[in-house]
Amino acid sequence: MKIKDVQYEEYLRGQPVAPPPNIRGRRGFPYPPGKVPFPVLRIITDDGIEGFAFGNRQITERELSRIKQVIIGRDPFDREWIWQTLWSFYDYGRGTRYWEISIGALSAVDIALWDLAGKALGQPIYKLLGAYRDKIKIYASSFRKPTPQDYYDDVISCKQRGITAYKLHVNPDIAIEACRAARRAAGDDMTLMLDGGTGGSREQALQVGRELEKLNFYWFEQPVPDHDIEGLVKLREKLNVPICATECHLMSMFSIPEYLLRRAVDMVRCDTLVDGGITPVKKIADMCDAFGMQCEIHQHAGGAVDIANLHVECAIKNSAFHEMFWPDIWRYGIKEAWELDNEGYLHVPQKPGLGVEIDWKSLGKLVRSY
Repeated sequence: MKIKDVQYEEYLRGQPVAPPPNIRGRRGFPYPPGKVPFPVLRIITDDGIEGFAFGNRQITERELSRIKQVIIGRDPFDREWIWQTLWSFYDYGRGTRYWEISIGALSAVDIALWDLAGKALGQPIYKLLGAYRDKIKIYASSFRKPTPQDYYDDVISCKQRGITAYKLHVNPDIAIEACRAARRAAGDDMTLMLDGGTGGSREQALQVGRELEKLNFYWFEQPVPDHDIEGLVKLREKLNVPICATECHLMSMFSIPEYLLRRAVDMVRCDTLVDGGITPVKKIADMCDAFGMQCEIHQHAGGAVDIANLHVECAIKNSAFHEMFWPDIWRYGIKEAWELDNEGYLHVPQKPGLGVEIDWKSLGKLVRSY
């Protein structure tokens, strides 16, 4: 079996998809209602088997041309060779040479190859990776809200749904009060986390972290920017609440060893879309496991885009949760959307590959293909 073709299609979703008013204009949400791109990459073999990857990062025609030059004619099971070769063309955000490709393009190729392998072998991806479980608890991941009362109400709604964990994204000026309100709503039997809420300030991170200790938070995520490794080290020395970071690094699995060796974090973050696919994320998780550390995988966009993350989470021991936006407004692109059970577990698809069927009608207008 050989790779015969690689195709890229980009759709604009027809239904309104703008984020809530309080997060419009933030990084990652530049698109007006009904104008969110939904890229689909497909890798096709001479046996007629196709592997798919979904994303929200566009791939240029130039990038696709380079990908084709590298992988057409290759055995699709040569994933490691393909990943390492394409990594040599990763542009690090510079865009200075015509042959470079983005991390989003590399991620899409790797995910599509894993989907293809699962279909060829008749197994879901998490089984190919070495299954540890077939379900995982979710935590509801909030949007930024204007008042502490809004977080209180949100936590109550999650508890009523059977969700057992909740993470706040919050503006620094209300961070402490919002966390207090969330704990009042959660009681003692619900897991809480905080993402940010410090404005990147070490001093404010220390102040917020002291409060999180009192409130028994499960983790404190990105208290300072990921590049501030010294700041992370100092905060970890002073705080008892676990520090979770590394979501925003540039070098995929090659960024992680410094955080592990310096013990800058208690929990590592990674993502199949921002780290180059399933291949490096599984390696990152294994690195963390060797250091006795949790690897909590970041949700990037919801819906079909994050199914690859779910497969990795169900293939490793050292991940406690799947992140899910709450409310889950980005469930799109697939015919049979997975559902939470009454105990807050998300079950991994059992069909081959990613295990989902694309709902082409829901994708909206085809605006680009090559």
